[in-house]
Amino acid sequence: MKKISFAEKKPRKIRFGAGISIRAISAISLLILGALFPLAGAEESANDWSMKGYGLFLNGSFEESSRAFEQAVRLEPENSSLDLSLAQMLEFTGDRRNAEIAYLRALNLTDKDLAKRPKDADAWWNRGVILDSLDRQVEATESREKAVSLYNKTLTENPKDAATWFKLAEILISLNRQDEAVSAYKKSIELNYSKSGIAAITVSNLLQETGKYEEALLASDQALNLTPVDNIQDRVQILENKGIILYEASRPKEALQVYDQALQLDPSSKFVWMFKASVLSHLDRFNESAEAYEKAIGLDPELSNAWLGLGDALNSSGRREEALKAYRSALLQVEQEISENPEDARALEAKGRALSKMGRFEEAIAAFNRSIEVSAPVFAISSASESAWVGKGNALHSLGKNEEALHAFRQAIELYPLDPDAWQGKGDALLALGKRFEGNNALQLAKKLGDIN
Repeated sequence: MKKISFAEKKPRKIRFGAGISIRAISAISLLILGALFPLAGAEESANDWSMKGYGLFLNGSFEESSRAFEQAVRLEPENSSLDLSLAQMLEFTGDRRNAEIAYLRALNLTDKDLAKRPKDADAWWNRGVILDSLDRQVEATESREKAVSLYNKTLTENPKDAATWFKLAEILISLNRQDEAVSAYKKSIELNYSKSGIAAITVSNLLQETGKYEEALLASDQALNLTPVDNIQDRVQILENKGIILYEASRPKEALQVYDQALQLDPSSKFVWMFKASVLSHLDRFNESAEAYEKAIGLDPELSNAWLGLGDALNSSGRREEALKAYRSALLQVEQEISENPEDARALEAKGRALSKMGRFEEAIAAFNRSIEVSAPVFAISSASESAWVGKGNALHSLGKNEEALHAFRQAIELYPLDPDAWQGKGDALLALGKRFEGNNALQLAKKLGDIN
């Protein structure tokens, strides 16, 4: 089953278009919360701005969130964690250049901290995250391994330190040691850590990634049980994740029920409306899907991917003129974003998609090329290069330029080998070139990846 997603919120897997990984978002949410790097000793006003930034982030208001973190940094300029959070928010707005400046500033502050406190495990972890964001992978791994060593030493001395079990789990994820991470999260839950709900939902996400959907659903339910009933924001997030798991487990009708539960808690959750709309489209309930997209747009008219989704739903229900109007609205929105930041790779990629849906393929290719040109490296939060290559390939295929399309799909696969859309496009291009054997193999792989992704 094809993954549901949308670029406005969640980089590269769960996607309505350009895509942004829900797992990446979860990790960043924790970082901003201070779960990774606590704001111990921070001035109250700086902490207030930090928490305001976090709340805006969860609502998808990335520019406002980055401004809140900028204010926090002004109030506490020596706090590396604040600079790191600011850098990530700048990436979400597509401002990779200023994000790198903030990352380097955070690295300088962290190195100063470590010169004074070389056994500060949190600082070593902080350093690993920053170096990873700067594509200095070897140094990033070394810093993370140093943090793991220090956390393990703490746990040897005090095996009931729930907070350290939680931190150990978080950093083990970044080292791709998922099984160990799950065990560490479960240990923190057993010890009744204050973030047990977060631990449970992260366990659910990790199990989901390996296709263990039943276990993932149990972990989601555990997360709900561990989250206070008055914590509406977190409960909605948990239900949102549970809906994704059900969808990926080929249980879309149950996913809809879960999204309805989330909307009962918070009818203003624009992202839940978008997830619901996507599932309805999958079930060929296009008129209902269009209504759900309109709900999301009513909550935030600047959601370009909601406009694109609305256009697709209308188009599938035979309402082509209304669909074109929705695509034009999406195009106007992304062009406004590009006018504010001409190097916003994700907005440029979205522009390409809007133009493609309107049949303006040459213009779409130009937008995709510009997105590829200015996009941050594929590891970065703000990267749109893989999706832009897929979009370019599809536009070229529509123009009958299948050799060029094949090259574009190969570029996309090199960046993200597990993208079913890229393999689907490659298969279509190969078939158009008369290479039936290779084309059918690519299409079979696309189907397999779509089922497991």
